[in-house]
Amino acid sequence: MQASALQSISRCYRLGLRRPAREFPARGFQSARPRRWSGASAAADGGTAVEDIPATKGGKGGKRDLQEAYREVREILTDPSRLVRAVASGKAKGADPEWRRLEMRPVALKGGVKLQVVKYDQRQAFTSNHAYAGAATAGPRGRRGRRATGADPSRTAKAPPDADEAVDDALRCGFGNWRVETAAEVLSLRVTKSGEAVVSRSRSLLANAKKGGERGGVTNQPLAHDRQKSRLLSPSDPFLVHVGVSTKDGAAIKANRRDKYKQVEEFLRLVDAAVDAARTGGHMSRGTSARPTRLVDLGCGNAYLTFGAYALLNRTRGQPLEVVGVDVKRQARETNRRVASALGWERDCVFVEGTIAGADLAFPTPREGDRSPPGGDQSPPGKSTSEPDVDIVLALHACDTATDEALVRAVRWNAPLTLVAPCCHHDLQTRVRDASGTRSHAPSLAPTLRHGILRERLGDVLTDAFRAHVMRLLGHRVDVVEWIGGEHTPRNTMIRAVRTNARAAPELWREYDEMRELWGVTPWLAEALEPELASAREEAMRDPVPVAADGEVER
Repeated sequence: MQASALQSISRCYRLGLRRPAREFPARGFQSARPRRWSGASAAADGGTAVEDIPATKGGKGGKRDLQEAYREVREILTDPSRLVRAVASGKAKGADPEWRRLEMRPVALKGGVKLQVVKYDQRQAFTSNHAYAGAATAGPRGRRGRRATGADPSRTAKAPPDADEAVDDALRCGFGNWRVETAAEVLSLRVTKSGEAVVSRSRSLLANAKKGGERGGVTNQPLAHDRQKSRLLSPSDPFLVHVGVSTKDGAAIKANRRDKYKQVEEFLRLVDAAVDAARTGGHMSRGTSARPTRLVDLGCGNAYLTFGAYALLNRTRGQPLEVVGVDVKRQARETNRRVASALGWERDCVFVEGTIAGADLAFPTPREGDRSPPGGDQSPPGKSTSEPDVDIVLALHACDTATDEALVRAVRWNAPLTLVAPCCHHDLQTRVRDASGTRSHAPSLAPTLRHGILRERLGDVLTDAFRAHVMRLLGHRVDVVEWIGGEHTPRNTMIRAVRTNARAAPELWREYDEMRELWGVTPWLAEALEPELASAREEAMRDPVPVAADGEVER
């Protein structure tokens, strides 16, 4: 009798019929799961287990019965041939979900396709994989039933519930919103305050992926267990192979080059976004074949960033681009030239030997005002007279004041976009320490300067704060951001400056003077740009501009 009743209920699910009212609780979510029938009886009827999903009144005016909406969602969630991804969040009125968010998707594992459920609390995620009904269950891993993880064989881990149970558990949680994506459409379900369901549908982004295919076919969906990483630079990119970051076959990144690859990848992400934002804001024009965009990488080393920028902006984005890499080592210049020649990039990728402050640049396409002949060698270090027209300036981990030298050249080139990731900050650390003994209020600063590690970190913060403020005083919009996780490099601060030519307000100059007075120092960058700062201050005081309440200059 019980099996017959359950089979009848299962048919209601498959046929889309409303479940008898007496089978559902009147309201709320039951925590106890009713007994399920045997697999044999379920298979005989072709049905699945029914869980206690709350019943509500029938919907009106676009609203639907919540029970019926849940049935439709359940049918998708338990069908790996239809489900692409589902997300549940929020909470229904009167419910208190255990999880902040829940995600579901089918994944292909060694034991077959399973339903992966990821539950999020306030701090972390919990992942579990559940076998679909009728699928073969993989036996214990390893010999003699011992798990490959090396777990104690005397302990038998409880098998996770199957996909049907996992779905029913999720539907009982009391989430207020469901977003279920199939190959053809996206179904969105919202639980109203009255306990009804509002269901909307939209076309899935995957729906166009199989144009011209079989009618009624299901779009192939990614079932890989690990999510595909979104990369700007594929490991198979030829330049990564030539510079020794990828293996010779381009199949993977070398183990000892993964941190460097990650640094360049994340740096270029910010470059890509910053270039787009600068163009959208009208601060930098898009290059043409007659007037390509010019990019300079100061302190390029092995040119990972130089070649990466060219591959991204030119090869991927289709941007006419010329790049110049500058490094003090002759060996680096020769090696990078050979790589550029092997890639066929030798015309657009030029490398020169010299210091950041003194190297002359030689771009293939001359512009009016350039004083350096194309293809010519650089002048001796410190003797540069070339001030070409440069659009983008990059500097990755230029040591100490070399970063300041890169900023100086960017200012004097009137570069629309500058991105630098500083390295060590010894100069200002020394200046602050030396100034502390001569200041009347030095005792108040003594605790921050007494310990070497604190003095070092203080020097890092002060140096980059001064750099950002000086660039702002000179007509740049400046952001200081973390561009990569600390596990890849502890030097993960980036200064991003877009030249807007906006005059700094007198309040900003007062902030600068007060900061210098407090610490008793003038940063190296300010000393190097003293003529530019004096001119900008005079202009700001002669024709001051107002400052908004948030401290930004009103334009």
